[in-house]
Amino acid sequence: MGSYDDREYAVGKGKPPQKHQFKPGQSGNPRGPRHKKKAREATLEVLAHEALNESVTVVFRGREVRLPKKQAIVIGVINDALAGTPSQRLKAMKALHEIGAFNSTVEDERTTPELQQERIAEVVAGLIEEGKRDEETRHLFAEYE
Repeated sequence: MGSYDDREYAVGKGKPPQKHQFKPGQSGNPRGPRHKKKAREATLEVLAHEALNESVTVVFRGREVRLPKKQAIVIGVINDALAGTPSQRLKAMKALHEIGAFNSTVEDERTTPELQQERIAEVVAGLIEEGKRDEETRHLFAEYE
């Protein structure tokens, strides 16, 4: 093992060991300085859109579910309106009406015209069955009329 006294070059502050010095013809750090990551150029609209579409875990109907933040916000607003005063409910209803939350859309499979026709047919069939049952049992109650 060598000792510190065997060195031909004095190592100290500002004098690194020769194997760690820059080579002749090399100036500075070849890898360059560490740069901070630049913030992405984005408008407020883009940032808000990204933030609203992030998923969060919420307890919904008794179980944990991952929902987009915008859906969680709407659910929270509606739940708060239900728990609040009538004027708060009215304000929530007006706000939801203004954004078109109560307009039926064709994209919503729950309100397509075909599904509405099926539901109407089911209701009519149920009413017909109920009417038949009434007719069948009417003679039992004829003496009370």
